[in-house]
Amino acid sequence: MVLRLGDSSVFIGHAVFASSWQELACLGERHPGSPALVDPSLVGFSDTTSEELTPGGRRDWSSTPLILYAERNSPEHGTRPPGFSFTARVRAGLVDDDIDALDAAIMRSIDVRRVHLLLERLGRCADPFAHRVLRHALELAIGPATVSQIVGSLGMPRRTLQRRCAVLGIPGPQTLISLARVFTVERLSKWSSRPAGAIALALGFSHRANYRRLTRRLLGVPPSILEERGGADYVEEAIVRAVDLRGSASVTDV
Repeated sequence: MVLRLGDSSVFIGHAVFASSWQELACLGERHPGSPALVDPSLVGFSDTTSEELTPGGRRDWSSTPLILYAERNSPEHGTRPPGFSFTARVRAGLVDDDIDALDAAIMRSIDVRRVHLLLERLGRCADPFAHRVLRHALELAIGPATVSQIVGSLGMPRRTLQRRCAVLGIPGPQTLISLARVFTVERLSKWSSRPAGAIALALGFSHRANYRRLTRRLLGVPPSILEERGGADYVEEAIVRAVDLRGSASVTDV
């Protein structure tokens, strides 16, 4: 399944197999932000020579996004060991749907700590509703997200969503989605050392030119200048300014 992965292979390169928590910890130190698939049915959570290396032990696993990969009817699939959390859960199998699910889980998990830090920051400065919209937008940003998907996630009519954004004085939902998309492209570009254009194609943009037009319309600069100004860091600041209750929206609605 790993060898048959789709878009996520653009970011992660080839797969490496670890036979123990010790080996996985070493790999995580060398490749921070790289997701790891864990199947407890093959290597038990207590199967380690050092308590510090267990998921619930003293070691900080936050820089290694762990994806639970187990059979849906196995005890491990629904469990959560004390002091430990998974970035995602995927049912083990050999059918194409499982490969697509695994591919999506990997793309959402890459460097996910950076996403969590942004959401924590927004939690301190943004209205809770704006925080919810952006959380869903960032979750959907690995593909061509739409306002309809956000509406479905929030369970409210489109007009209500647009009206609440207007009342808060923040950009509309399409702009927030676009900001999340650009942030994701730039974040994965920096993490993988791959050009933003290649990342944009892997995330569903039909052409590099479409990504260039979006960054120009949204932020006033092409991807090359965006990279010079800090890439994902620059976009993060634009997101914060757009929804910060202590200031005013500074991103043009598109």
